[in-house]
Amino acid sequence: MQASSVAQPILSIEDIVRKTPDLPSAPHIALAALRHAADPNASATSLAEIICQDQALVIRVLRLANSAFYAMRRDVVSISEAVLLLGTRTVRQLCLLASTFPWLTKALPGYDLGPQEMWVHSLSVGVGSQLIAEKTGVTDPDLAFTAGILHDLGKVALNVWLENKVYAMARLAEIEEMSFEKIERKVLGFDHQDVGAYMAEGWNLPPPLVETIRSHHRPLENREFPELVYCVHTADHLSRQMGLGIGGDSMSYDFEESVLFALNMTHSEMEALADEMLARYEKKARLFESAAA
Repeated sequence: MQASSVAQPILSIEDIVRKTPDLPSAPHIALAALRHAADPNASATSLAEIICQDQALVIRVLRLANSAFYAMRRDVVSISEAVLLLGTRTVRQLCLLASTFPWLTKALPGYDLGPQEMWVHSLSVGVGSQLIAEKTGVTDPDLAFTAGILHDLGKVALNVWLENKVYAMARLAEIEEMSFEKIERKVLGFDHQDVGAYMAEGWNLPPPLVETIRSHHRPLENREFPELVYCVHTADHLSRQMGLGIGGDSMSYDFEESVLFALNMTHSEMEALADEMLARYEKKARLFESAAA
C-alpha cells in the first residue's frame, strides 16, 4: 500500500491554536455590528448601541469618521452621528477594519510578510471580493468583504510554527510545482485554511465565513457557499497578481479557472476588474494610514 504524501501531524490544530502566543481574540462587537445587518428590527440607533459597548472601538470609528477622507462639514462627535452621516454599511465596515487592523498589521515572518503586508493583502482581497460580488450579484457584497478580510486568519496562528521553515517550504513548492498550502499539508498535515476555520468556529463566526476560510484555496470543494468562496478565491488571485502583500507563499498559487465560468465572467473581464479593485483598495488604505494607526 502506497504511503500517503500528507504528513501525520506532530501537533494537532488544537495544539497549534492553544500553544500559539498572542493570538487575536474575536472582535465580538465588530461581529455583532456585522450581524446587525440581518436583523429585521435593525436601526441606526441599535447599531450605535452595539458599537458603544467597546469604547476603544468607538474612538477608532470616530477618528476614522472625522478623517480628511470623509471631509465632513462638521465634527462627528458620536457613533449615532457617524451612522447617520456615513450610513450603516460604511460604519459596519469601519468596525471590522478598526477591530482587525491592530493584529493584521503585525509582521508574519513565518510567511515572509513584513509589518503591514498581511493587512495590505487582506484589505485588497476584502475590497476585491466585495467588487466581484457587486458585479456578478452572486452573493452579498458586505459578506464578501468580511470573508476577504478574514480569509487568511489561520496564518496568524501558523506564523510562529513556520518561522524557520518558510524559505525551505517555498523552495520545495517551487521544485515540486505545488502551491504553498499543499506544501503546508505535506509538511504539517494541515494548512492555514484548516487552522483558520478552526479559529473561526471558536469565534462563533457564521458558517459562510467559516467555510470560505476553510476552502478559499480549494473552491470546488465547497458545496454550501460556493459563490462566496469563488469571489474570495478570485480576489485572492488578483491581489497576488498585483503584488499586494505578497509573501513567501504568494508565487505558488493555484487559481481555479473554472470559477470564472461559475461567476459568469471571462478571464479578460476578471483582469479588467483589477484597476477598479486597486483604486478601491488605495482609497481605503489611505483612510487607515491617516486615521487608524
